[in-house]
Amino acid sequence: MSITGDRNGRRALLTGAVAGLAGTAALAAGSAPASAATADALDWYSVKDYAAVGDGVTDDTAAIQSAINAAQAAGGGTVYFPAGTYLVTPGSTGPALAVTGNGIRLTGASSKSALLVKRGNGLLLRMSGQNDPSGAKHVRYCSIESLGFNGNGRTGPLLELYYNDNSYFRDVFMTSNNDLCIDAVEFWDSRFYNLVIESSTGTPDSSGQPNIWLRNSSSATAGSWGFSQDNVNQIHFIGCRLENFGTGALWITQGTYAYNNPNGIYLTDCKFETSAMQGGPHLKVDASCRSVYATNIYCYAGGFAANYATPQNIIAWAPSHSALENVLIANGSTATVNSGVDLYSGSGSTAVLRNVVGQYTSQPTGTHIYYERASTGDFRVENSYGTKGGQASGSVPTTNQANPPLRLVAGPVSDASFPHPPLDGTMAVDTLDNRLYVRVGGVWRWSALSS
Repeated sequence: MSITGDRNGRRALLTGAVAGLAGTAALAAGSAPASAATADALDWYSVKDYAAVGDGVTDDTAAIQSAINAAQAAGGGTVYFPAGTYLVTPGSTGPALAVTGNGIRLTGASSKSALLVKRGNGLLLRMSGQNDPSGAKHVRYCSIESLGFNGNGRTGPLLELYYNDNSYFRDVFMTSNNDLCIDAVEFWDSRFYNLVIESSTGTPDSSGQPNIWLRNSSSATAGSWGFSQDNVNQIHFIGCRLENFGTGALWITQGTYAYNNPNGIYLTDCKFETSAMQGGPHLKVDASCRSVYATNIYCYAGGFAANYATPQNIIAWAPSHSALENVLIANGSTATVNSGVDLYSGSGSTAVLRNVVGQYTSQPTGTHIYYERASTGDFRVENSYGTKGGQASGSVPTTNQANPPLRLVAGPVSDASFPHPPLDGTMAVDTLDNRLYVRVGGVWRWSALSS
């Protein structure tokens, strides 16, 4: 089988990687492409070397799986997708493609030029190991980079990450899936960078098919696939964009089996925007979760999918020992928002919101923040408001986290009691004379404290 054209592409891509290998000078001088032995030494497996066509017509399932299997048999390696459209067909009960070994890297020419496209309903790619809380049977140290996934309007997830850890995903594009895009169970210590998901939503009337669902368990039946007594933990999303979804962007929940707690999830610099809402919040983190931190998040609710018109809560926030900060929630002229944030605080915890602002063109049918009536914990809500409509409803808290302690000074308080001159309104306590001082108009005024 002739593979000359693809080797030329490989040579260009790997110029830096092969610089230290024998024969580099000859390559630079324009001699023949790298030999098969050199390619093997680089742990590089082009799917076109295994008879994949990538013409958008040929079924490339078997060819691509052969390349993956070769990398797995070698103990790991890079499976490369040159520019092309690769049709793959899910099985009746299994995925189209499966990564079951460690150290497998799937990479393409770019996320828009190298596309995997589903020919039928079902799971496109399984990158999953086995249920094992020790992690010994997990799929580990894998990655997907510069590769696109197209659901072709079909059902079934695009990527399954069950029993997986220490993986990363960079510059991945997903589109046109009529289901979950990423489903993860017992998934640990992994990172997403510049993940883009567009125009993917659940089936009609679905309220449980967000673009991404991180959960401890997808099954409530012991021993079944997707059942876990462990959890999802230490997952980061950095600079990701999810658009035109119908049933939510990112959900983090316990799942269908009530055991253990998702924890250590971090989101930063992410965008969740849609004008095709069916149901469900953009961002949902349930009360089973802890240590979830989300910052610099943009949520836009522009409109509904056809035949839908029920305003939604945009963020459902209930994790313990967590914080939601620097968030902009916006909408357009259509009344899409019920509450900007549905907020819950559990026993022994403090629900923290800072700088969560609703820039509403149309007034929410509820309020900017709805405090769940079942809350039993404290709240710390700072500089969080909506530009239209009511600010708060539900069980507006009577228990709030204590304010930061005032500066204690042994004697009269003055500007010299601070490292830098404080602003008017600053307070401090004179512990020697039992006086409360307040700075007003540049002057420290005091009032005696009761003994």
